Amino acid sequence: MNQTAAQQGCPVAPGTPEEQIRRWSTYQPWLQADPVGAWHELREHGPVLRSEEFGGYWILTRYADIEWAARNPDLFSSADIGIPNRQIYKDKLIPIQLDGEDHRKWRQALSALFNPAVVNHITPQIREAAVDAVEPIAARGSCEFVEDFAVRLPAETFLINFGIDRSHLPELLDHKNWLRREGLPNARNDEELHAAGRPLWEFFSAAVDARRAEGIEGRRDVISSLLRAEHEGRPLTQDEIVNIILMTMFASLDTSNSLLSMVFRHLAEHPGTQRTVVEEPHRLPAMVEELIRHEAMVSTARVVTRDVELHDVKLRAGDRVLMSWGMAGLDPEVFESADEVDFDRQSVRHLAFGIGPHRCLGMHLARRIVKVALEEWHARIPEYHITPGTEPVSRYSPIRGLDRLDLTVGAAR
Repeated sequence: MNQTAAQQGCPVAPGTPEEQIRRWSTYQPWLQADPVGAWHELREHGPVLRSEEFGGYWILTRYADIEWAARNPDLFSSADIGIPNRQIYKDKLIPIQLDGEDHRKWRQALSALFNPAVVNHITPQIREAAVDAVEPIAARGSCEFVEDFAVRLPAETFLINFGIDRSHLPELLDHKNWLRREGLPNARNDEELHAAGRPLWEFFSAAVDARRAEGIEGRRDVISSLLRAEHEGRPLTQDEIVNIILMTMFASLDTSNSLLSMVFRHLAEHPGTQRTVVEEPHRLPAMVEELIRHEAMVSTARVVTRDVELHDVKLRAGDRVLMSWGMAGLDPEVFESADEVDFDRQSVRHLAFGIGPHRCLGMHLARRIVKVALEEWHARIPEYHITPGTEPVSRYSPIRGLDRLDLTVGAAR
C-alpha cells in the first residue's frame, strides 16, 4: 500500500538505468516511494557502482561487500558518515566518527552504558511509556501512528535512559524537529550549520549541569555514568559528555521511530502476520529480528583510506563509499525469499546494526523498544488496519521511514 511516485508527487526516474545510477542518492525524489524496488534493480547492475551526485561516490550493493568493508576499518574510515556529510558540530561525534585506537578506547569506555543489563533496568519505564502512548489510541480508535506512537516512544526512551524527566519530551522534539526541518536545510555555511545545532547542545549541557548539581550517587542513568566515566585516566569534559549525548540522540531517535513505523505498516498490511504476533508472543524475539531485517532502513558512508580494488573497480584514497546496511538484509544471495517476512527463518544475520568495530552500541535498546512496543500495543489493540482512504507516506533518506501512517483499530471491513 505504499504510495506510487505519482501519488506522492514524485517525478519518475530519469532516462536509462545508467543515468539513474549516475544520479543515485537517498534524497532523489523519484526514489522516495519505492526505494527497495529501485535498490533491487541497482544491485542487478553490479556490486560496485558509481554515482556522480554530491561530488561523486561509490555504492556497494551486496551484503558480502558491505560486511567486508565494515570489517576493514583501516581501509574504510568512518570520519565522514554521510553523503553529503554535514558536520553539525566542530568536533567529530564520539565514537561513531572516530577510527583506530581512538575509537577503540572510547568504545571501551562507553560500552557498559548500553549493555543488556542497563536495558533490562530501564525496561519497566519503557513499558510505562509505551502504555501511556497506546492507551489513548485504543480509546480513540485511530491514530496517526508516526507522531502519536513511533516518534514518541523512542524519544521518551532516550530521556529515560539518560535520566532526563519525561516532561521534557516536547522541548526535546521541538529542538530536534526544528534542526531537521529548518536548521539544517537552511544553513548556508559551516557557521550557520553550527549555530543551528546550538539549541540542542545547550539543552543537553543544561541537563548535564542539573545532574551534576543533584548528585550522581546511586544513579544508573547514562548522564550519571558519563559523569563518573574516565577516558585515558581522566574524567570526561563537559563538551565530551554533551558530544556523546548528541551522538546517541542522532543515532537512535530517527532510526527507532522509522523502524517502528515500517514494522507497524507491514503488520497493518498483513493481518495474518499481525495475528502471529498476537497469538504467539513467546516467539517475539525471533519476530523482532526478522522484522528488523525486512524493514531495510539505514545507510551511511565511509571514506577510502588507501587505494584498493574491489570487483575490478579501483577505489582511490579519499573516495567516498555508500553502504546501505538495511538493504543488505534484502540481498537474495544471503536470504532466501528475502522480500518476505518469515518468522521461521533459520538465520537472520542482517546488518541493520552494522558489523565489525563500529557495530551499533544501542542495538540491545533498539530491539527492546520494538519488542515492548509490539507487546503493549497488541495487548490493547490486537487488530488494526490502515485507515481507508489514506496511504502511508514514505521517506527515503539516510534513514528510510514513513512521514505518515494512519491506522484504525479493528479488523478491516
